Amino acid sequence: MSTTTAPARVEGTNVVDLRVPTLQWALKRTLLGIVILFVTIATAATLLYASIEPDELGPPAYSAPGKVPASLQTPGDRIQSAQHI
Repeated sequence: MSTTTAPARVEGTNVVDLRVPTLQWALKRTLLGIVILFVTIATAATLLYASIEPDELGPPAYSAPGKVPASLQTPGDRIQSAQHI
């Protein structure tokens, strides 16, 4: 006598075969992963940029023509600019 409750043979029942993932399925999953990764990185970069306070950035990278910020001038530059006044 068998100890299982399932019949020995399966006849007339619907048996679902496992399907191998198709190329279309793999491409959709890859595209979804790339979109999620892009959105995550863009959000993190935006929040990081927004958290930087302008006062802590330092002097501007450039200024008006002919004007050099005093913090970037050498002593020789200061003497020449004083002679033009």
